[in-house]
Formats: sequence, C-alpha cells, structure tokens
Amino acid sequence: MKSTLRLALTFLLPALSPVPPLGAAELRCTGILGNSGEQGPTLVRFGGNSGEGSMVARGVRGLGVAVDRHGSLWDRGGEGVLNRYSVDGRLLASYPIPAGGRDGDAAVMAGDSLLLLIDHRLHALSIEAPSGTPAADLKIQAEFLSLETFEGRAAAATKDGEIFLVNAAGEKKPLVTLPKPRLSGLALAPDGAVWLRQGDKTLRLPPGAPDRPEEPGGSPGERFQFLDEFCYGHSHHSTVRRFSAELRPAPGVVMGGNSGSFIGHVDEQAEVGLGRGLARAGPGLFAISGQGCILHLLAWREEEARFQPLRRIGAVARCSALALDRAGRVWFRSGSWNWDDGPATPMRSGVPEPEAVFGLTMLESDTVLGYGRLWNKPAVISGGLEKEVKLHRFEEPSQLPADAVAGTVLKLKNQPALVVLGSDGTLSSALIKGEGGFAGDGPAMTLKPAKPVTAWTSLVSPDGETLLAAGDGFVIEFRADNPGAAIATAAPDAATAGGWRETARWNMTGAGNADRFGSGIRLAADAGRLWISDTARQRVLCLDAATHAVIASFGTEDQAGDDLHHLNAPTTLACRGNRAVVFDSGNQRLVKLELLP
Repeated sequence: MKSTLRLALTFLLPALSPVPPLGAAELRCTGILGNSGEQGPTLVRFGGNSGEGSMVARGVRGLGVAVDRHGSLWDRGGEGVLNRYSVDGRLLASYPIPAGGRDGDAAVMAGDSLLLLIDHRLHALSIEAPSGTPAADLKIQAEFLSLETFEGRAAAATKDGEIFLVNAAGEKKPLVTLPKPRLSGLALAPDGAVWLRQGDKTLRLPPGAPDRPEEPGGSPGERFQFLDEFCYGHSHHSTVRRFSAELRPAPGVVMGGNSGSFIGHVDEQAEVGLGRGLARAGPGLFAISGQGCILHLLAWREEEARFQPLRRIGAVARCSALALDRAGRVWFRSGSWNWDDGPATPMRSGVPEPEAVFGLTMLESDTVLGYGRLWNKPAVISGGLEKEVKLHRFEEPSQLPADAVAGTVLKLKNQPALVVLGSDGTLSSALIKGEGGFAGDGPAMTLKPAKPVTAWTSLVSPDGETLLAAGDGFVIEFRADNPGAAIATAAPDAATAGGWRETARWNMTGAGNADRFGSGIRLAADAGRLWISDTARQRVLCLDAATHAVIASFGTEDQAGDDLHHLNAPTTLACRGNRAVVFDSGNQRLVKLELLP
C-alpha cells in the first residue's frame, strides 16, 4: 500500500541570533586550517589542483617520505611536483617530476641525493638543487624501489624479476633474476639482505648468496620497510605494524588499525590511509607519507608502544563541502578540526575517506547530514563533530545521482530527507532514518528556473520556505509550486512531483560595480544570514538573508593574495552563528572567519 508524505517546508535551523546592524560589523580572519605553511612564501602548494574529489580517488599518492641530512622532509606534493618541507611544515622548495601516481612509486635518500621511482622509471635529484630543478631521468626501468639504502645503494626490481642495487648516479649492481617473480613488494634490510613479497610468501635474499633465497615466513604488510632495528608494515585504515628483524610482532599494531581485522578500536588518521613509508625525523620523531600526499609527523610513545600524530604537513588541494558546528568544529572530507587548531594540526576523529562529498547540512541538533560516495556507492554522512561521523553506504538501488554539485536537507513528515542538486539542475531526494541510514528514495522534485542555468554550484534553504541555489553568478530563489498541497509519495514508481519555481534572481547588492558578484559564487546560510563566497572577486560576503544588505565582507575586492587579509579564488564555505570557514582554493587552505561587532 502506497503511503503519502506531506512536504513540510520546515528546514532544520537553530533559533535566529541577532544580526549586527549594517556597517557595524567586521569580518576577521582568525586563523588557517589545513595548510602547514599558513601564508606567504612558505604556503604549501600541491600540483594538479583541478576538479573536485580527493587526490586518493584521482590516484595521486605519496612516494614515501625521505629525510635529508639537513632535517628536511621530501615527498610528492600532488601531481607532477616534489615538495621539500621544514620539520614544522613550511614549504622550502618545489621541483617538477613526472606525473606518475601508481602504487609502486617510491622515494629514498641515497647520500645527498633523492632516488625516485615514478611510473616505472628511476630518477635522481640532489638535495642541493635549487627549487624548480627537474629530477634527472636515470633511464633505468624498475617496478619496485626499496625505502632503504645499504652502503649508498637502494634495492630495485623489474617486472621480469631482475633484482639489483642502484645508486643516485644510476650505477647498477645486479643480484639475481627470479624465474617466476610475481612480486608485490621489496625492502632492503640493515645487513644488506633484500626482502621480497612474492605472492603470499616472503623471501630473503642473503647478502652473500642472493641466488639462494630463504623463506623466513611472516607477513609484513602491503608496503613494508626496515627502519633501525625494526620492520614496519603498512596496511589500510592508517594501520602501521611493527615487527622484529625476523618479522615477529614487536608489538604489532602501533598506529591505526580501525578495520575488521583488528579487535578493538584505534583512532584512524584517515589521510594516511595505506601508508607510503616512514622515516626518522629526529629523536623519538618519525614522519609518515600518506596516500593523498599529506605527511604526518609522529611521536613515538614508548610507554604505550604506539605512534601519536603531532603535525599535519601539506595543503588542502580540493574541497567540495564543509560543515561547521556551534562549538567551532570544522568537518572536512574525512575528519574534523577544532576552531582553535592551527595550520599544522592533524585532523581528529578520522573515518575512511569518501571518494567525493557533494553536500553537507548542519541540523538544529548540531549534527551534520550530507551526501557523498564511499567505495563507489552512494553514502550518507551523518553525526556530531565531537566524535567520528558515520558513513552509511546505500546497498539498495537509489535514484540519487552518482555525481552532484550540492545538497541540502528538508523535512518530509518529520523525517529528514537529502535533496541533491545535479550538475544539470535536476533534483533528487532520499529519506533518511535513524542515525543516517537510507530509508528509500524520497518524492520526485523538479527545479524550475525562469531561464537556463549553465553552471550550478550551491543549494541551501535559509528559512524553510525557500530554496536558494547559486548558478552562473546569481542567487536564484525557488518556492514550492503549491506548498499547502505538496503531497508526494516515496514509492519508487511515484508519478507525482514537488515542483520548485523560480521567484527571484539577483547578482548584486547595490547599484555600483563593487556590489555585483563575479561569475561564480557559492552559498551558505544560518542564523538569518546568507554567506557568499565570490570566487572571481576574491571575497566573502555576509548578508542579511531577508534584506540582502551587506553586513560585512572579507578579502580585498578583485585582488588575490596569500596573506591573512586576502583570499585567492574562495569557493566552498560553511557557516554557523557568527563564524564561517571558507576553502581558499588558490591558496589551498581553509580560512576561519568570525563576525565581530
């Protein structure tokens, strides 16, 4: 029997807080999140900053952090870039490298040069090379490169099973050729022995007799390495295991482990994912390279036998959605930051990183509800930011699109529903149950603009009676065709539809040129205010939602910059009360803004 749901235009908003009078407020930057270089010349920048989605989804992974004799940290900085950092997270230099991005890419310090394996070819770069110097192609093919050296040489292997040692000058020392390689990993022990993963076996090639491999047993993990007297294995969910030199647990999991193969719960540092490699950065300090090219500085807690993340080194290369709660917690992609956190603070409460996040809405209960994709399936993102949010994948078929540009939340007969805006302007909805589970497709909805829109960017509901969309640089207001009788069925074969018709369209707040928006804007709404990130005009505006009067603005109009007073192509934003956070896309950072009387 089909059930019907009356569309209640009641958006889940907190009570409106007083709006400062026009001209009496200041919008001030109170800090940076997500970019360890913060501002100016030391600002961290990643290459390949185009499109939405995570770098993990795009296949751009770290190389495995290397530390030089000056204490600098080296790793891939996005697509086609090698970055050099100070241990406090400042960017020191950048170098062009081949794009690459496959699992086997690696980096190791060999004397005063960096050996790089990128897209099956070895390259080298001196640590004294000026910024901008390209890595030299050694014209040597390889499938694997060790994350360690012995007497100035790293171990390498080809797909045909040739095992050899190589230095930064490109001089090879052949060891052995395996008849049936099937290799999936390689490491070089402190005694010069080469260790291989071959199918489900571990092989050791003794230093003096590499043609007589041993099978010591043990499974070090998908990407393993020797460091000091231990062997470390990296697995998914930011799991790092520590073994003895004989591959005996010592003690086993020392970081992460939040997966089905681990009994218990350990916080996940989601941006590490499947670690690309460890390096010692100082007494009791280590650095780990992550799948999205983010480094983390780790402290070794001897009394607890585990690593503790201390510092996040890198940038925010892409950001399609943000959430902000009343306590000032910011949720970004796979974890959260507190309002008082600094530019290099690691994210908290990590969860597996979605391939995409299309939209996030903060509910009256101060919990977030949003839509994205996880492991190639639609997923609901829900929960409070004081702990890990929940990711609920849809196992059932759904009308929600595989790709979208924005989303918001309406309430359908006391049940929250995600409303998702596709890039073509179509609306889809899904009913949400409990803590965020999928309760079935919601009613069909139609967005009816007065004239075509080329590029949609945002969808919000500031008052529960309207939908506001952003497209082609305009704020476009929609109201339901017939709010009093907007009844739609949630059944999959529903024929009725809830129509939303354009009632207003505007792209300026006054008569002057400075009052006009640029060609692309994004929206956020809360507490009687409408926040607009004006990408082309390099600013964020805070408006009275009812009158459209400008309360305050941040950034210098039409002037990009990378200090704490300027923005560079601001896009995604979230707001809560007097606070907002915006993705400063040209500077690859999140900027915290606060409205002050």
